[in-house]
Amino acid sequence: MIELILIRHAHAGPYTSPDEARKLSEQGKEEAFLLAEKLRKRDMPKGVWLVSNAVRTRETFEVLSAEKGVFSEFWYHASGPDYLKEITSQKAQVIYLVAHNPSISYLASYFLGETRNMETANCVHLQWPSLSSWVEVTKGSARLIFDA
Repeated sequence: MIELILIRHAHAGPYTSPDEARKLSEQGKEEAFLLAEKLRKRDMPKGVWLVSNAVRTRETFEVLSAEKGVFSEFWYHASGPDYLKEITSQKAQVIYLVAHNPSISYLASYFLGETRNMETANCVHLQWPSLSSWVEVTKGSARLIFDA
């Protein structure tokens, strides 16, 4: 079984600094803590955390997990199809991705086979119970475990 937990970063503050340096707003901090509470109530699997290197995604991740994250500017700059290619090249059975719109919504939509617009601090947990490799994944083949 493989699983993908997609998380859009929480609400960011105003554009008073370069976009990548924007921190979470007060609203965003509250959103991140509420999402963390929802995730703690679920039996979430251990997995690899892939995180955009933008400040707001790092801050969101730090509220959600005590695990070590793999930070990359790739997730900030890449398009939805690039996200898809990178995810399907992964080896881990369980992947958490903390990243940005519109690319993260593209990925959720692709795997679910329906349009999905992920709001800030939104989490979509997808599962493929009968698959063991990301290369086997096809469009619309995911099972939605929860949407928070």
